[in-house]
This record gives sequence, C-alpha cells and structure tokens, in this order.
Amino acid sequence: MIKYAAVLMHALVLATLLASSHGILKWVSSQPHDNYIGMLLGHWKAVFAALSVYGFIFFYYILVLRSSPVSILYPVYTGLSVLFVLLIGRLVFSEPLTSVQVFGAALVLAGIILMGSGK
Repeated sequence: MIKYAAVLMHALVLATLLASSHGILKWVSSQPHDNYIGMLLGHWKAVFAALSVYGFIFFYYILVLRSSPVSILYPVYTGLSVLFVLLIGRLVFSEPLTSVQVFGAALVLAGIILMGSGK
C-alpha cells in the first residue's frame, strides 16, 4: 500500500508540473504578437520556463520509473494531467466546459481511481 501511495504522489507531482507548463504555453500563445517568431522572442523567458519544466519532468520520470510500475504510473500521471489541464483551461483562461467534457473527466477520474488502487 505504501508503494502505491508513493507512485500516486509521483504521478501527482508529474501531472502538476506538466499541466503548469501547458498553462504557461497557453498564456504565451494568448499574448499579442505579430508572428510566431515574435511570440517566441517576446516571451522567451516563459517559453524557456515551460521547456525547462518539460526537461525536468523527463528526468524526474526516468528516476521515478526505476521504482514504480509503468503500468500504473503512466496512466495515472497522464490522466491527472488531463484533469489538471481541463481545470487550468476553465479557471485560469475561462474556457467553456461542456457536459461532454465533464462526463469525460468523470470517466478519466474513474480510470485513475481504478488504476491507482493497485489491485
């Protein structure tokens, strides 16, 4: 049980970092710009921060995989990421949330609970 709690904790950290980096990139893309290069150059610090988080996630994930079953860690991590990005879109960027998305999020959450139960 303790091992699965550690896997869930790592999945939560990974998902939070991934959703945060997506939020940063969404913010960058919503800033006024003339073209793609102008957007990247004008907000290079935020882009660099998001890419740095991606890099950290990559190395952290490799480290965590040494002691975690990928068959549990990956589905829980990606499912939580989907839910967190959905929340960031709604709460931070005021994106609409449809009943179909809520139903899909409920299914993802059910899958996370099943996958994370360790049974």
